[in-house]
Amino acid sequence: MSNLQKFNSTLEDFDKEVGKLKAVSDAYQKLEKLTVAYNEISKQFDQNSKALDKISELQKVQQAKIVQSLTDIENANKNNKGELSKLIEEKTDQIRKENKDFYKELESTIRIKLDENKSQIKQLIESERTQIKQIFEIEFAKNTKELRLSIESESKKQTQILLNNQNMIKISIWLMGGVAIILGAIALFKLIR
Repeated sequence: MSNLQKFNSTLEDFDKEVGKLKAVSDAYQKLEKLTVAYNEISKQFDQNSKALDKISELQKVQQAKIVQSLTDIENANKNNKGELSKLIEEKTDQIRKENKDFYKELESTIRIKLDENKSQIKQLIESERTQIKQIFEIEFAKNTKELRLSIESESKKQTQILLNNQNMIKISIWLMGGVAIILGAIALFKLIR
């Protein structure tokens, strides 16, 4: 082989080596870009993990608040139930007392009338009996109506309180769920990208 051929052969070998070096350089640049992209993804993932941890803590706090609210509502219901029972008992005692007083007054009136006028005893007894019955029915209806209205009013108040608290809890749960879904979707979208 002549020197020229050896030189050509050497140049061709150099050309091949330069091509290989370019390929290695391109591969190295791609690897470097992938490393940078990986680092960015890793940083973003760490940030998302921290954000999810914060959201999880907030959700735990909100859940504790909800549990406390439910406990407070339950305690308020127990207290109101006791107050309602006490109110019913007081009204019943009041009706009994009023009836006893009424009968005592009636008895004294009847005795006085009997002593004053014996000839009108039968008529007086009948009219008094009718009046007593009417008064008793009126008073009983009045007291029963007052008691019923009082019980209905307290029941409506308690029902409204429960409905308001239930709506607040539903709204809080929907908001927390919506935020969690949105954050999950964002995290999934960023992971997929």
